[in-house]
Amino acid sequence: MEVTLLANKGGVGKSTLSILLHEALKKAGKSVIIRDWDAQGTSNKALALILGKETDPAIHHDIIIYDTPPNLEHSATIAAVKNADLALVVVSPSPADIWEAEKTVQFIREQNSKAVIRLIFNKVRKGTLLGRLIDESAKQISAPTLKSMLSYRECYQHALGEGWKALDGAAREEVLELAISITTIKTTSK
Repeated sequence: MEVTLLANKGGVGKSTLSILLHEALKKAGKSVIIRDWDAQGTSNKALALILGKETDPAIHHDIIIYDTPPNLEHSATIAAVKNADLALVVVSPSPADIWEAEKTVQFIREQNSKAVIRLIFNKVRKGTLLGRLIDESAKQISAPTLKSMLSYRECYQHALGEGWKALDGAAREEVLELAISITTIKTTSK
C-alpha cells in the first residue's frame, strides 16, 4: 500500500506523523519505508537518528509512506498523489488549516480518482474550543475523517529523534490505533 501524507501548508505535522506511522507499523509487523520528498528532509533525518542508518529503498516494503512538501504544485507532491492508494490530508483544528484542507481534497481527486482520501486531525488539544469543534469543522471538508486523531503531545516531537521509545503508554496506544485504522481502510492497491 502506498500512503501519501499531504497538506497545502506547512506546520501541520506531516513529517512527525510519517515517523509515528513508520514506527507503529513496524511494531505491527509491517515492513515500511518513508519516501521523504519534502526539501527539509525531516523524515530522512529522523530515520537516520532512529535507525542509525539509511533505509534501503530497493527492498520490497508492505507500506510506502510519502512525506510531501507543503505545496500542491510541487512535482513531488503531484507524483506522490498519483502513486497513492491512500491519501491522508493532515490538518490541525486551526481554521486556516481547515480552509486549505478542502482545496487539498479537490487536488487529490483531480490527480488520482482511485485514491482513497481521508482527513486526519493532528495536534488536537482536547478540552479546548478548537478541540471541541472538530466534528463541526470536519463537515466543511468533502472527504471522510478518520475516527483516530492525534493529540498534541510533546513526546511526539521527541519521537523524531528517538522513535518508539520516546512515546509514553497513552501516546503509543493513540498511534497504534491510528496505524490500525489506516491499514484496515479498503484501497485498490496496485
